[in-house]
Amino acid sequence: MDSGNLERGERRNLILTSSGDKTLDEVAKKIHSSHDEEENFQLSPQDSGGGFDEALELAGSWGTWQKLVFVIADFSQIFCGMHAVSSVYLSYTPEHWCRVPGLNDAVGDLWNASLPLLNVSSPWSDKTGYDKCQYYDHNYTAVMPDLVGGEGAAARHLATNVPTVACDSWVFDPSVFQSTLVSEFSLVCSRRWMMATVQASYMSGLLVGSLVMGQLSDRYGRRPMSVLCAVAAALAGTVVSFAKTYMQFLVLRFVTAILSAGLIVINFVLVMEVVKPEARTMTGMMYIFFVGLGTAILPGMAYFIRSWRYLELAIGLSSFILVAYYWILPESPRWLASQGRFPEALKILKNIARRNGKELPSDELVLKLISRAYTKADEATATQSSKWYSGIVNAMRAQFTLVRTPVMRRRCMISFFLWFVSASVYYGLIFSGANIKADPFLMIFISGLVELPSAIVFISPLDKFGRRATMSGLFIASSACLLAILAVPQDQIYVNFFLVSFGKFFTTAVFQQQYLYTGELMPTKVRNIAVGSSSMMARIGCIITPYIITLLGDVHYVLPSTLFGILSLVAGLLTLLLPETNHMPLPETVEEVEAMSK
Repeated sequence: MDSGNLERGERRNLILTSSGDKTLDEVAKKIHSSHDEEENFQLSPQDSGGGFDEALELAGSWGTWQKLVFVIADFSQIFCGMHAVSSVYLSYTPEHWCRVPGLNDAVGDLWNASLPLLNVSSPWSDKTGYDKCQYYDHNYTAVMPDLVGGEGAAARHLATNVPTVACDSWVFDPSVFQSTLVSEFSLVCSRRWMMATVQASYMSGLLVGSLVMGQLSDRYGRRPMSVLCAVAAALAGTVVSFAKTYMQFLVLRFVTAILSAGLIVINFVLVMEVVKPEARTMTGMMYIFFVGLGTAILPGMAYFIRSWRYLELAIGLSSFILVAYYWILPESPRWLASQGRFPEALKILKNIARRNGKELPSDELVLKLISRAYTKADEATATQSSKWYSGIVNAMRAQFTLVRTPVMRRRCMISFFLWFVSASVYYGLIFSGANIKADPFLMIFISGLVELPSAIVFISPLDKFGRRATMSGLFIASSACLLAILAVPQDQIYVNFFLVSFGKFFTTAVFQQQYLYTGELMPTKVRNIAVGSSSMMARIGCIITPYIITLLGDVHYVLPSTLFGILSLVAGLLTLLLPETNHMPLPETVEEVEAMSK
């Protein structure tokens, strides 16, 4: 390295490591006295991005301003968590049996009135109990007077060697939920796959939203897109409660999910871009705290609101509080600088300094610092992207950038798989309550509750042992819990519940670390797209997960957890192939990434 580059590297280290023993005035004096910076300073490509980090350090990179933005941005995840998990209650499957013509005409569709006549109409199996999808083809109109008069005694004399007929309607038990999507649209038996599609449609929306919203926020900014997603998601979440048909519900949930994905990806990246490297661990892990809070609150709402329409309406209306983003959510100054909008970035940095009780050097010096990481070619590209077709081309080019070069390609391919596994296992364990026969209110409450300590407990290990070792260990620990279910009978509900909860504890931590780790692995100009694309891969896993839980779980209750356990083990080993990013500056360019060994 030449002496100029060495001097600049020393200056950066001085600023990034300045703390309480060096005042801002001393730091500013060091900046002003270094190598004629006010005139002919040229930054090498390897040092790009350092200028903004230096300016942010001067304004305060983990002060009152950042903590407020962290809480404000992450508050949206309470409602995202509710929407993501709500299908457990919206599509809850009550106990049911066939509505038999002639039989139910006499006794009505009341569940308790129909129960004594089950052995009249429904075939019996020692493994599955009464058949819920077909009934004996008797002339029930003719025999019903004898059955009612004899209080069901004549049922013993009805032949069982007659043909059976597939049900076309059902009677549902209203004791747990008065109304669900399953009972309203009869999503049972041959239509059972449609129940799994309720959650798959939401995850499909998250897939689309993770990719599209990330690109739009890279083009139009973090704040405008976050505000748009917040308002639109509240509207869509409210309107879905008035859906008249199954297809209307799926479409509206799909739209809600697209907008929720925008809040997840955009707000996470916004927070990560305005805090110092040492604080990224805490903010990245605490992000899931708000998701867990929403998940833990939801069972309480569902316990008192036993109709799917009113429950969905309550979630939608409560999320209108996020309209306040229009007034209180700031733009990312790092994004503004990357777009060549340096005066706007300077204005926000001055607000940061004022709120944090700091004092910045001259405007000219701060502008020099935040602009030196970006070339005139970058500014020209940002200007050209104002045209819609240039924006599309740039978005496609950014996607290609993720896999164009060897190191970026390796990082992205491994990250994609890790996201796929962690998201599949995370949501798979949330929805696994039906397979292990757990109480739906307790299952979801505990599922949300374990996320709260999970967001905190592993902050210290992440800093002490690093991202790579911690994530690998968590994947393997989750795998051990899930594979242990192989040795537990299904009737041991609380043992299985314990193993699932512990698996969820480890998976929650590793799922949230994906956002942090992927963001640290990728350069600034494609960071949002990289996180969005990785999240897209996660949603592919989430789309498949409901079918694994529902259809594979019908074959044997242990098959879903075994599959998730094997995938977690493979993911834990692959994590070791990625580089460590703990306390490292965020890379700004692809060239910086390619210069590294992994």
